[in-house]
Amino acid sequence: MDTHPEKNPADAREIDLIRRAARGDAPAFEAYCARIEGPLFGYAFGMTRSPQEAEDIVQESLLRLYRLLRQGGLRDFSSARSLVFTTAHNLSVDHVRRWRRRVVPIVERRSARASEAAEQALLREQVERAMAELPESHRAALMLREFGGLSYEEIASALGANRGEVRTWIYRARKRLAQLLDRDGQYIGEHGHGV
Repeated sequence: MDTHPEKNPADAREIDLIRRAARGDAPAFEAYCARIEGPLFGYAFGMTRSPQEAEDIVQESLLRLYRLLRQGGLRDFSSARSLVFTTAHNLSVDHVRRWRRRVVPIVERRSARASEAAEQALLREQVERAMAELPESHRAALMLREFGGLSYEEIASALGANRGEVRTWIYRARKRLAQLLDRDGQYIGEHGHGV
């Protein structure tokens, strides 16, 4: 999963697109959005478990980035990915906190795309179930690393932690997922481990 353990530098193409977008090139910003919205949606969905909320988070995160670019507030174009994932993280945490405060439980609707095979939907549900058992900090760190491709330093900044904590959280998240899922990605929980 993690081919570059210490850093995932911003993609040169992304930096170029952001630089051009900051100068008012709307097609460049659209191209940047097309590159990042999939991983961003994956992260937001993994945190909120709501496709509608994840889509809103993606749109709001990208809108905030656009406004920052138009105002000239982003000086380091290589930090755009980190910034947009940090924004998505904060919006996701806000959503989760609001959701937990609700008195009436909401029945989660799971709708798979028509083209999606039932087996893939089941596998995703199993992985989501295992991910939900991770502490929020571990889940967020792992998802920022895997979906966002952020470095440990960028994750630490996004989560208000230090680099050592982030490394530990990611290690523990991966270890815990290995305990909760079998080799095929099926949820086995505590009792199924080692059987």
